[in-house]
Amino acid sequence: MIIFENSVPTLTIALCLGGAVLAAAYSAFRYLPSGAFRIVLFGLHVLALLGLGWCLFMPGLKTTITQLLKPRFLVVVDTSRSMNLKTSDSAPSRWETARKALDMGWTKKLSSECNIDVYSFDGTLSEGMSLGAAEDLKPEGASTSLREALTKIEQRLAGLPIEGMVLLSDGTDTLELTNDWASAPRPFPIHTLQPEKPGGWEQEADLRIDGVTAARRVTVGWKTEIKVKVSGQGTKGAPVSIQLFEDDRKVAEKPTQIPDAGGEREVVFDIERPKVGIFNTRIVAVPLTGEKNKDDNEWTGIIEVVDARNRVLYVEGVPRWEYKYLRRVLMENRQISPVIFFTGGDGKPQAATPAESITADMNETQLSSLKVVVLGNLDAAELGQDRAKRLLNFVEKGGSLVVLGGTKSWTQGGLTSTELAKALPVEGGSPTLLESEKPLPVKLTPQAATHPAFAGDAKFWKSIPPVLSVFTGLQAKPAAESLVTVDTPGGTVPLVLTQRFGEGKVAVILTDSLWRWQLGPESGDAKPYKRFWTQLVSWLLPKAENLNADTLELFTDRDDLFLGEKITINARLGDDKAKDKKPSSIDATLVYPDGRSIPYRMDLRQVSTASGDSFGGYSVEFKGDSPGAYRVTATAKLDGKTVTSKPMSFFVKPFSPETSPRPANFEVLQAISSASGGSYFETPESLNSAMMNFNLKAKEESFSEFQTLWRNWPAVVIVMGLFAATWFARRTRQMP
Repeated sequence: MIIFENSVPTLTIALCLGGAVLAAAYSAFRYLPSGAFRIVLFGLHVLALLGLGWCLFMPGLKTTITQLLKPRFLVVVDTSRSMNLKTSDSAPSRWETARKALDMGWTKKLSSECNIDVYSFDGTLSEGMSLGAAEDLKPEGASTSLREALTKIEQRLAGLPIEGMVLLSDGTDTLELTNDWASAPRPFPIHTLQPEKPGGWEQEADLRIDGVTAARRVTVGWKTEIKVKVSGQGTKGAPVSIQLFEDDRKVAEKPTQIPDAGGEREVVFDIERPKVGIFNTRIVAVPLTGEKNKDDNEWTGIIEVVDARNRVLYVEGVPRWEYKYLRRVLMENRQISPVIFFTGGDGKPQAATPAESITADMNETQLSSLKVVVLGNLDAAELGQDRAKRLLNFVEKGGSLVVLGGTKSWTQGGLTSTELAKALPVEGGSPTLLESEKPLPVKLTPQAATHPAFAGDAKFWKSIPPVLSVFTGLQAKPAAESLVTVDTPGGTVPLVLTQRFGEGKVAVILTDSLWRWQLGPESGDAKPYKRFWTQLVSWLLPKAENLNADTLELFTDRDDLFLGEKITINARLGDDKAKDKKPSSIDATLVYPDGRSIPYRMDLRQVSTASGDSFGGYSVEFKGDSPGAYRVTATAKLDGKTVTSKPMSFFVKPFSPETSPRPANFEVLQAISSASGGSYFETPESLNSAMMNFNLKAKEESFSEFQTLWRNWPAVVIVMGLFAATWFARRTRQMP
């Protein structure tokens, strides 16, 4: 189709051309002698004018092309060593089951209808490859990072139309202690395949302690959790006993049940330490009858019991998702001693942690022992005017307050209608909840760039996870700092705000879906949810006194490792103000499981923490070449005296989870497929049948090609030729 791109009005060009033709006609019939020459010259002149007019209209040829876009489909293959495992000598291995699935007709059928990208993973994720290249894959990886692999794939392909994924894995993840990550939502369906038949394991009895989650520094008199992940098989249906020892004294024992065919369980100990000190903690899975390999039945660590410090009170309404994840973050934060209450079924506060003498009443005596108060989903009636006034006074005198997003807190009858409103960094009479099915993009404001809550890796904070809700109708007060905003259909609104009030600090969260930062594909290693709360709480705490110059602290980048893996031991001596007095190195003594003491030198270097902070410290890297519990102490000479650290321990597991015989993790595979909207197939044949009938959603894409007609050389030659012919004809008759 021909289009015209002239910027001058078409009517103006047409009138000018008409006027030129009329002027040429008048001149020809008024001044030229009659005859054939007049007609030829007039015709050439008119044709030249029409050619010039054609160029003035700027014509072009527009061609619309419609093409079918092939959808994209993913195949992700686990290439870790655990894929070589099989239930018996006669049964196929997990790798053979995966290869069988790949060799079936569905791959050829989908290849003809869509673009298939294949990724392999073990401890790392490969680049995309073709199905042909996948023929050379072998299961040789020494570890498995299933969660991280899925997260990286989502990040790499963000924004592309993905129709689905087939995941061929045994569900093992050697970096994750729990399976709750598998229930996270995904941007496209993930179909999983059962890698082996359940209950087919025929092997000797064996128990293993796969991991222990325990705070290494706890508060005296408080109950704290120790979570033990134990797995095994060959139990013959008998109960399994897990024992907890402290300083070789058995303090607790709990039974659990593991299927004879194999499985894993989590055992939780609630332990209260009555006195301050350093305790050697040992957890033992009592060996089964006939069990031969007992090296992996024990875990050892050191737990330090200290006086309560930096108490944080968190009062929540009825438990919700935000409560679940924020409680976990607060309990893991070694800077604070959290006291947590929630509203029970009877409408009364229930203690979720040891509360000492603290209650949810928030009287003046109790508030004086607190550093931070966090309010969950409470309205004005639940909080009460008396507690609101006491909290206002608490903030004025230097305490810190956090108000979470909740349908009770930030709607009519919420906290803005209490005395506490004076301290809040927002105002407005009609707050409402905006919920969206699509993620709402979140970004930091310029003020956040210098705020401690978002310190550390600037590149990471440039792209933070979205939310699905925001409370609108509230405006920032003049003294408030808006740190995070949300782009909504109605414009940009604040999400996280802070304000100083009196001598204290206040932070508010205007969403009830911040907890999704914990589960989104962006979480990965960065852990934005934990990182944000850790840094925000650190800012809310009163400025901590600098470490004494003669304080030496030890810590590691991990608590446990497998045989042959590396661990970094870090030390911090005094504060940064005393760096001119610091020695160039520190001596560390590492006590091996067999009692040997080996000296190491820790060199001065920059040390980074999980929250993104860094400081001048000391480090040494160690490779665990023998299993068991290791203890480290460090000494430094400063101003003529010797400074000694408290002991620190870590545990080297004597086995590799990749080669230790165990059933596949069916629960993880089922959770991934269910949460993503995919399917879980029990056999390669059922997978093949479903994929052969897979309904691909091909999309049509139309685009236009433009070709200029007035500016190409034939048009220019014709127009110039007509003008030249006119001039030549006039010259032949000696006309000017």
